[in-house]
Amino acid sequence: MLDQKFIENQKKLIEKSIARLEKQVATNKKFENIGDSPDDTTQEYEAFEEKQALIRAAQKDLKELKMALGKIESGKYGLCEVDSEPIEKGRLEAYPAARRCVTHANQK
Repeated sequence: MLDQKFIENQKKLIEKSIARLEKQVATNKKFENIGDSPDDTTQEYEAFEEKQALIRAAQKDLKELKMALGKIESGKYGLCEVDSEPIEKGRLEAYPAARRCVTHANQK
């Protein structure tokens, strides 16, 4: 079982990550107008697509981190969603939003 100090540290880390990702999403949602020349338009479209990919990845991470924060609040943080057994501490240190133990990590 995870000790309270570890859980509190994870909570702080998760909250910090959420704030960083929310800022990243807000920053990447700002787009310049597409230019008049075909070269400008192509370059700006590519930049737009890159920003969209960053936003999607950040939003996915945000969703998972917010779920982890909810689990901390409900007292279920660190329990595998498949078998309710504790998730390895090292796995949670590496990936605080982990929802499954190493054994069940690849199951959907």
